[in-house]
Parts: sequence; structure tokens; C-alpha cells
Amino acid sequence: MAGAVPKLAFDNGGAFIRDTRAEVEAYLARGSTRLRGALVLYAKAPIALALTAVSWSVLIFAQPGVIVGLLCLVGLVLGAMLTAFCVQHDANHGSYFKQRRWNHLVGWSTDSLLGFSSYAWRVKHNVAHHTYTNVDGYDDDATQVPLARFAPSQPTRPWYRFQQYYIWPMYTLMGLRWQTVGDLHAFRRGTVGESTLKRPRGWTLFGVIAGKAFFITWAIVIPLLVYPWWGVLAAYVFFTMITSLIMATTFQLAHCVEEASFASADELRTERRIWAVHEVETTVDFCPRNPVLTWMLGGLNFQIEHHLFPKVPHTHYPKIAEIVRRNCLKHDVRYSFHPSLGRALRSHFLHLREMGRLGLPPEIEMG
Repeated sequence: MAGAVPKLAFDNGGAFIRDTRAEVEAYLARGSTRLRGALVLYAKAPIALALTAVSWSVLIFAQPGVIVGLLCLVGLVLGAMLTAFCVQHDANHGSYFKQRRWNHLVGWSTDSLLGFSSYAWRVKHNVAHHTYTNVDGYDDDATQVPLARFAPSQPTRPWYRFQQYYIWPMYTLMGLRWQTVGDLHAFRRGTVGESTLKRPRGWTLFGVIAGKAFFITWAIVIPLLVYPWWGVLAAYVFFTMITSLIMATTFQLAHCVEEASFASADELRTERRIWAVHEVETTVDFCPRNPVLTWMLGGLNFQIEHHLFPKVPHTHYPKIAEIVRRNCLKHDVRYSFHPSLGRALRSHFLHLREMGRLGLPPEIEMG
């Protein structure tokens, strides 16, 4: 079924990416640069693991009071966020190690600590999203109809005029969906957007099942041995909804904002685009001068640089951003960023409001 849909093609060359890549390669050619970036990258994994393990162990073995228990839940959320942004993301992109098998092993933290399949995620994110960024129907992150309208080419619905308000609770449900039925539905369809997702077999299938089992064991089964069911349910829902909200918002601030471009499949078929330029103009950085947020988000506030160089460790993105901005100016490529988190959130809100209004009858739009 996926093969019946014509593939979209981009031009891979161009002076912009050629000059940018040459400068980035020169920057990374220094051994001290690579070593420093690797050390900072590798230091995050033990921090994330320790924060998760200590918080969980205190909850299970000490069974603390409400205040300490809530602090432990916050610790679990922070550990999960560091794992998602700073460990599994780099590993599943192949930027953690040179060997693919070791990247997949570290990337399995997606399955075991976050509860959804790293195998499915690599197709959903690395292929569907990174190849077809903000292309309606191909980028699964930008295609959420009939629940929300992110792109101008998507059909309109009357309820979309309120999506800038109801979208936030929806973001909290993203993790629950992927931990329960999302992966299964993707495997059953055999596609993510228009990208093929082969059903897992052999060791891949074992990794999917073992990861789900491990996550359910530490997140639900063992806690049920020491806490009442309603307490475990409340803690699990809190943990999953907060982590989902943070992850969804982080990715949306980079692509579903006023400054980002969108495209339909028909537009790309009639107007062949340069892939690198498409990636820059469909992506927006935020908080580039906030080192704390950059550290915690694994450099994902530098989404432009990540899309251009996904296999480069995120610890290099702030420096690479200087190179990209300079070449964008040189080659007349639109480069957008929001200087603060508040500006980025406002732009996302206004984009949702505009998408909700487009195409509605004037009396409804003005009402």
C-alpha cells in the first residue's frame, strides 16, 4: 500500500549546504573539539540513569511521605527527559557511537525507560520527519487531522478555531498513546505517514517486546507490590502526561510556529526544492543563548542544526549554529529563531490560532 504512493524527491546539493558542510567538517576535524563534545555527551547518560534509579528506588524501598514522594516523581520526570533528549535521541540518530549496534543498544532506553519502541521511533522521526519536514501527509508529526490542523494544506473543521486552547491537554496524551496502542497501530499499518515501517522480526521483535515488558515491570508491576492501585495509577499518569507535554511542546516549538514554512506533496512535485534549504525554512530555533535549557533539551532548541547534521552529537550544535547562520545570510536562506521561550510559545499559539481560522466562513472566523 505504501509503495502505491509516489515518493517525493529533493535536490541534495546546492551552494548553501556545500559551503556549510565544509565549514562544519573543518570545525569537527580538530581532535580536541570532538573529544570535548563526546565527553559532555557521554556524561549525560549516567546523570539521567542515576536520577531515574535513585528517584525510583526511594519511592519503592523507602516509601516516603507525600512531599518526598512528589520530589521523587519530579526526579523521575527529569531523568526521563534527560534520557529522551540527551541519550536516546542521539543514539537513535547514530551520533552516540560509530557502530550501529551500540547506538541501537543505547537507543533501547526509549523502550525500557520511556515505554515506546525505538525501532518505530527511528522510522517516525529519522525517516518521516527528518526527510519530509512539515510536508502534509508525509511528516507524521505535522499530520494530526481531524484532531488538529497544523498545515495550511490540511482540511478545515469548525472545532479547529479552538485548537490553540485544547491542544495542550492533547499533548499530554501523546506518551500514553505510544506506550499503549501507538506502536501496535503503526506496526499493523506498516507505515508512518507515507514511510514504510516493516514489522519487527528476530532480535528487533525481541527488543520491542522486552522493552515494553521492562517498562511495565518497573513503572507498574513492582509499584503495585508496595502501593495501592490508585496511587500507582496516579503516579503513572502524572509521569507520562508531564513527560509527554514537555516532549511534544519542544518539537512543536521548532516546526509549528508562525515563521516555519509548510508544503504539500503536490507543491513539492511541481516545484522541486533543495533539501537543505527546505529543512532550514521549515524549522525554527529557540532560546539559542540559554545554556541551561540547551543542556537539558539535548540541543533540540537548535533544531535547524540538528536537521542539517543529525548524526553530529548535539553538544556541537551551538557552535555549528554560528556557521549555519553565517551561510544562510551568504546564500539568502531564511533563518529564523526565537530569542526566548515565551516568544516561541506565543508563536506556536498564534500559528495554531491562524490555522484554526483559515478556510472558515467569514461570519465564523470573525465571531
